[in-house]
Amino acid sequence: MQAKRLRRDGYTLVEMLVVLSIIIVFLSIVMTHPKFDFSHLQCQYEIKKLTSEIDFYQSQAIKHHQSILMLFRKQYNDIKIVTSYPQTTRLLKLNPLKLKTSSNLPYLKFDEKGQISKFGTLYFEYQGQTIALIFHIEQGRYRIKYLK
Repeated sequence: MQAKRLRRDGYTLVEMLVVLSIIIVFLSIVMTHPKFDFSHLQCQYEIKKLTSEIDFYQSQAIKHHQSILMLFRKQYNDIKIVTSYPQTTRLLKLNPLKLKTSSNLPYLKFDEKGQISKFGTLYFEYQGQTIALIFHIEQGRYRIKYLK
């Protein structure tokens, strides 16, 4: 009777050692695994949010058959949006993006067809990474370029 009890106790002891060794292996893998860097994904999210605002105002110009002016104000780190009819002004903060002074596009004007009247590049900085938003007149679109 006691021999059977010892075998069961011994089996649970071996089972416990196997479970503990599995836990130790998992913990060692987790502790040595490098952490995932979400800063690049956050940077892409902020740029996509800005470009969706630009796309929105371009579609508003087409829908309402009016011109919309977007002034990129470096000193305030925002965009001043002026619609022609009705005459409204709206400020769009760029935080946490930082509009760099090296940008060569002071404004962007969408006509009633949604086409832009000026080309150039806007440079933004986000957590040490520089992003260029390049506008093309001939294509009527923009492209995003990650520099650093």
